[in-house]
Amino acid sequence: MKQVTWYFMILLVWGGVSACGKMKDLEFIRVASFDMENLSFSKSTVKIELAYYNPNNFSLRLKDAEFDVFLDDTKVGHSFQDTLIDIPARDTFYFPVKLQVEMGNVFKNMLGVLANKEVTIKAAGNCKVGKKGVYLPFPIHCETKQKLDFF
Repeated sequence: MKQVTWYFMILLVWGGVSACGKMKDLEFIRVASFDMENLSFSKSTVKIELAYYNPNNFSLRLKDAEFDVFLDDTKVGHSFQDTLIDIPARDTFYFPVKLQVEMGNVFKNMLGVLANKEVTIKAAGNCKVGKKGVYLPFPIHCETKQKLDFF
């Protein structure tokens, strides 16, 4: 009887380990919306909504996101999000970001932006992604080129 229980435990552990596949990375899709909330010469507040896709066949939760935003490789802002976001399985979700922008760094790049008509926007940092109270660190890295038409 003891031997049957031992085999059952080995089978149970083996089944549990093989059922846990490696989590696939969330895929950055695009910047869904961009809105200036508070505009000043020193610091401005910007609201951005980022679209991501979850390729996993299970839902997740995202919390404690902290990252820096770069405009053509110059750091222009920092964001800390402590809200809990539900991520549906195999679906697109939207990550709202409230960003404090250092306008001095933006003004430094303005001449280059006007000349190129295109700017590279990058975000780099970390967040926690998990399920049922177990959260693991997950890197945030997204990059997009945005065409700017002022005239």
